[in-house]
Amino acid sequence: LEQVEYDKLEELDSMKSRFFANISHEFRTPLTLILGPLEKLRSKISDKDSEQDLNMMQRNALRLQKLINQLLNLSKLESGKMKLQAREENIVALVNGYVQSFESLAKQKKIEYMFNSSELYIPLFVDRDKIEKILYNLLSNAFKFTGVGGKIEVTVTPLPPSRGDIQPTETILQDDAKSPPSRGDGRGVKISISDTGRGIPLEKLEHIFDRFYQANDSYIKDQEGTGIGLALTKELVEIHHGKIIVESELGKGTTFFVFFPLGKEHLKPEEIVEPAFIEVSADKSVDWEDPPEQIIELQDQVTLIDDETEKEDSKPLLVIVEDNDDLRSYIRSYLTNDYRISEAIDGEMGLKKAIEKIPDLIISDVMMPKMDGYQLCQNLKSDERTSHIPVILLTARASMESRIEGLETGADDFITKPFDPLELQTRIKNLIVIRRKLQDRFMKKIRKMGLEHLLEIEAEDMTPVDQKFMQRVLLIIQKYLSDSDFDVEMLSSAMALSRMQVHRKLMGLTGYTPGSFIRHIRLNKAAELLKNKTGTVTEITFEVGFSNLSYFSKCFKKQFGVLPSEFNTTKSKS
Repeated sequence: LEQVEYDKLEELDSMKSRFFANISHEFRTPLTLILGPLEKLRSKISDKDSEQDLNMMQRNALRLQKLINQLLNLSKLESGKMKLQAREENIVALVNGYVQSFESLAKQKKIEYMFNSSELYIPLFVDRDKIEKILYNLLSNAFKFTGVGGKIEVTVTPLPPSRGDIQPTETILQDDAKSPPSRGDGRGVKISISDTGRGIPLEKLEHIFDRFYQANDSYIKDQEGTGIGLALTKELVEIHHGKIIVESELGKGTTFFVFFPLGKEHLKPEEIVEPAFIEVSADKSVDWEDPPEQIIELQDQVTLIDDETEKEDSKPLLVIVEDNDDLRSYIRSYLTNDYRISEAIDGEMGLKKAIEKIPDLIISDVMMPKMDGYQLCQNLKSDERTSHIPVILLTARASMESRIEGLETGADDFITKPFDPLELQTRIKNLIVIRRKLQDRFMKKIRKMGLEHLLEIEAEDMTPVDQKFMQRVLLIIQKYLSDSDFDVEMLSSAMALSRMQVHRKLMGLTGYTPGSFIRHIRLNKAAELLKNKTGTVTEITFEVGFSNLSYFSKCFKKQFGVLPSEFNTTKSKS
């Protein structure tokens, strides 16, 4: 029975691999028809905006092509169609040359980046193309998960026959991890790539080389990927008769060790090819004229936009929270004419910017590093400073369960990728219009109701968190209503919020600035007192916090259309 079960699983795995191989081939044709015309257009277009769009399209088409090639390589390895084409190379120079290609990326991310080798020349029979794929996957992983100010170190070490490998910790869950592969006299080469990134949980280590496995299947992309890169890396190492192992500590970093045997006794005759025509000398690194496409992809500059140049009351402020630079730029390009834009590259930064700026609307991806879109939305809606802000969630997961999960966190709208930018524009506009209608309805109630009744705001007009915020504001205004020195600064201090936070929050809920809102409440109270004839105009002026009778009369007439002295007469006639 166990054998039957094993055979079924093997057959299922084989079917899955054939499916990915077949569909990958099908993807290649339309991608070719996209990349070809794109290259032609890029050579003809001189307009800067169009050129930027075409470069973005090409960059992402090449990214798709890379993923498809990885799937095809896995399929070839499994079917035995991928052959080793090894020749003698100086592995020190080869690794150093590839390491140098990532230097500008290290500078951009302010990462301490080092290459070490005790030897200048170590001859090793390797397939150059496959070694480059191994190095790219391991280095791109290191850069992906190492933050600003971190450290990445690459070391090439010869292993003498007697000492073997350095002893990795027992946490490594690979079989026979303490022994490097050996052929003949047991000599080998060890390449280690270590980083000070987030690290991998112990329970995940044994699976990271499994195909299509992701160390985190949540919406947080801390360890998110396709689950192809490391599986392909392991296969490429093993086709060299080598071994790859990993050790990692959560919060401290990860180190990958790759071992290759020296000599060529372990290779079949058909796996060895003639030496390259251009040899690399022992004291010179490989000189890359142009960095490979995949490194260009990693080196895309992260540029965050904060367009705060407009006046505060001119255009609505939007925060775009998206970890993909190109998608963020794409969304921004359709919105800059009508809105001010601020950007964030992950959920944590998005939450910080939302609290700091109190925008009119937030557009957020669901799958992001550090904090996913659902968690971001939940935090925004439970914080009284940001609970009123409409949130649109973008996701590639189109299932009903995903939509319901998003709406349950308080999201105001939900758009599935790929989306029409015109649809996004319309949804943004509609949400802002709805917010303004709620503001108008609330302010109409303020005009009709007394201050005491306003403290009983109906839940249908706003969320419980917003209701609580407005009750706090109104209670504070009521407490200091007769104090002519009471102003926005005192209100902000009593609310334990910054002046700007109170300003943006009240604008979002009422459409009024804090100063205007305080004045509005004072005048409403004055109208109530005048109607009940509780005092003279002068007495009421001071009772509601105005120190100047002339200014009070001017403000009163502007709000109610008549002077305070005429208010009772007008009311009785009407």
